[in-house]
Amino acid sequence: MKHPLFIVLDGNALLHRAWHSIPPLTTSDGTVVNAVYGFTNIIEKILTDYKPDSMVVAWDLPGKTFRHEAYADYKGTRKKKEPELYDQIPIIKEVLSGYDIPSLSKEGFEADDILGTIAKDFGGKDGLHVLIVTGDLDALQLVTDDVSVLAFIKGLSQTKTYDPRAVMERYALRTDQLVDLKALMGDSSDNIPGFAGVGQKTATSLLQEHETIEGIYAAIKDGLVPSKFAKKFDGKEDFAEEMRHLVTIVDDVDLGIFKPQDAKVVMPDAGKLTQLFRELEFKTLEIKYKEQMVEHVEEVTKQEQKTGKVESDIVFVVWNEEEVIISDGKKKEHIARKSASKRLHSKKMIIGHDLKSLMHRLDSAITAPLFDTMVIGYVLNSALRDFSLASLSREYLQRELEEGIDAQLYAIREIAEIFEDKISQEKAEKIVYEIEMPLISILFQMEKEGIVVDKKHLSVLSSKLEGRIHELTKHIHKLAGREFNIKSPSQLAVILFDDLNLPTKKIKKTKTGYSTAASELEKLRGTHDIIPLISEYRELTKLKSTYIDTLPDLIDEDGRVHTSYNQTVAATGRLSSSDPNLQNIPIRTALGNEIRKAFIAPPGKTLLAADYSQFELRLAAYISKDKELMDAFNSSTDVHTRTAARILNKEMDEVSKSDRRLAKAVNFGILYGMGSRSLARSVGIRATEAKSFIERYFEIHPGLKSYMEEMKLRAHKNEYVETLFGRRRYLKDINSGIQMLVAAAERMAINMPIQGTQADLVKMAMIQVRDWIDSSEFDVKMLLQVHDELVFEIANKDLEQVVPEIKRIMEDIWQNTVPLIVDAEIGSNWGELKDWE
Repeated sequence: MKHPLFIVLDGNALLHRAWHSIPPLTTSDGTVVNAVYGFTNIIEKILTDYKPDSMVVAWDLPGKTFRHEAYADYKGTRKKKEPELYDQIPIIKEVLSGYDIPSLSKEGFEADDILGTIAKDFGGKDGLHVLIVTGDLDALQLVTDDVSVLAFIKGLSQTKTYDPRAVMERYALRTDQLVDLKALMGDSSDNIPGFAGVGQKTATSLLQEHETIEGIYAAIKDGLVPSKFAKKFDGKEDFAEEMRHLVTIVDDVDLGIFKPQDAKVVMPDAGKLTQLFRELEFKTLEIKYKEQMVEHVEEVTKQEQKTGKVESDIVFVVWNEEEVIISDGKKKEHIARKSASKRLHSKKMIIGHDLKSLMHRLDSAITAPLFDTMVIGYVLNSALRDFSLASLSREYLQRELEEGIDAQLYAIREIAEIFEDKISQEKAEKIVYEIEMPLISILFQMEKEGIVVDKKHLSVLSSKLEGRIHELTKHIHKLAGREFNIKSPSQLAVILFDDLNLPTKKIKKTKTGYSTAASELEKLRGTHDIIPLISEYRELTKLKSTYIDTLPDLIDEDGRVHTSYNQTVAATGRLSSSDPNLQNIPIRTALGNEIRKAFIAPPGKTLLAADYSQFELRLAAYISKDKELMDAFNSSTDVHTRTAARILNKEMDEVSKSDRRLAKAVNFGILYGMGSRSLARSVGIRATEAKSFIERYFEIHPGLKSYMEEMKLRAHKNEYVETLFGRRRYLKDINSGIQMLVAAAERMAINMPIQGTQADLVKMAMIQVRDWIDSSEFDVKMLLQVHDELVFEIANKDLEQVVPEIKRIMEDIWQNTVPLIVDAEIGSNWGELKDWE
């Protein structure tokens, strides 16, 4: 199971499951506790088997919900259970408090709606995977790549985990079709009638063919549904909507300021649980928690008695607020933070976890060679996503990380030994020792340097945008015919699809109606004047809140913004940044350029932006050995103009701007698996034209076509692909059998060797440039890395010597049959740069 993992239990469903599965069980005073016992065993099993990072239990509340108000007979056939069942709920909640597992409920909603909200709000956020534990298969409609369901099938012993693949295998439908399935066939347990005469087989067949209930009705109107089925739907459109409303799990319940950290799994309160289990007469559990603290102490003692097989000049390091702790295999030293840096520099190798953070704590780079278990864990399996020491302990040591500094030291030592072997087995030495480890101190230096930001420029820009946003708001409201919250997807959907009656064909549907996501609005371009205004409004408000109004608050006392670089996020090996995220400032747009103007050089200095030109295409040419692409780059012709000319049978000087734009879209889009429909939308041509263009493209570029097919085959065989330097990306879904997941994995297989090699080369260039800077006497600082671009701050007096040398180092980082070209631009700010002559 993926980590970080947030487990959400359906309290009422598991209560009933435990009640029916455990024989009558009472304490000496006659209290019925069979459901408590069953529920507690579920908690124990989940904590042991899944080791979640966070855990919460959702409960129904007594009384009616919004579904009862919408349909008076909702759950009308259910018989009320014995009071002894419900009397056990407070006891279960008391047990949960001993595990420090919170309970959540909301008046007017069911536990399912709590599950749906948590799944929507937190599934996939910061890499979080949500696992719903329930006995009710209604929760399967919530399943996504980031949300799974663990369902109890028989009693409390037999379970099945459902991801999108398992849902498809069971129902032959996607998870987003399950709501319509239940709306069609009904649910006797909830007294939901569904459509008379439509069972699961019929409903499934209709949904497989027509996708949704709306699709079924559209097919009926077109005479595409046999009359024996069509008559069952006649005049029941409103009924269908009512049924769907009842069976749809709500995903926007107001949970206040609840967040996964509030449900973080911690060591249970052994004293409280011991007392509770004594009162409940759960002897085995009482003994377990009575002995837990003794076992904990014994385990720590045992760990401390281990002897390490390491040399004295290789040290393991952890730290806290006051001190740095070193274990060199012979003794453990507690060193004051101020003197730790000097001690660490003299060592042969420093082994620790998240060593860049340690450098910030010491306010000094560590010059000794590094072995960072956090970064290496990412290199060895980027799909893990959580590279905390606790996560690596679960993954590689199969145990929870104990509390305390000693436990951390021992865990780092054991993990490092495992990683050393895996690095060798996977031939990852170059990536680890020559690229990722040397990069850590470089990123620390860049974060420490920061870049000067012009606060006044941002203030002026904010006011300017505020005026434009106000104009857009008035114009949009006028076109809509009334005022509404433009930021609200549901309100916007009503305006577009109900009030303005814009076409809904091919527009995706969500649980609350038609989607107004950017990709869906793009399909509506040309249908109404309001569409481009909404797109502009969204872009301006997003950039204003994300950068223009936020950057001033991030300016430090030194007048600089210090972004943080993340080595362990992107699966391709690329760096990402945060606080602020510099990667997402739009490229080649007027507003993006205005934002970049706020990043400036201090007096007496100039900014240099050194950017690899057409980097991915050059790498694609070399890796695929496509002759046409290689000739284009080696002849120094414009590759997009040449592509357009070859495909359209034109001379180079006959190629128009629109021709070149189309060729450029294909040149880059092919590497990301772009199909004819996507190409048609992006450049505004018919799908048939786009299809013909792509077919002709592959006729001209057979090498590229062969490469793509070869990567797919290699990925299916190995279940991973790798860069030219050995960085791997594992593709767990490549042989899943679910075509949608396979197709996505195949696109990754095609792109990753190119994009990952690109990331490797940028990092190699950063290392060589930094080595040159450190050995020179010039006043130059490397400040930023954004995509294929490095940004430097250089003293004006040193420009003539520094710029050509940085350009040379970056271009020479990789000598091969396709040359690398770096465009060097200088200026007083990042948004107004001119070519270096």
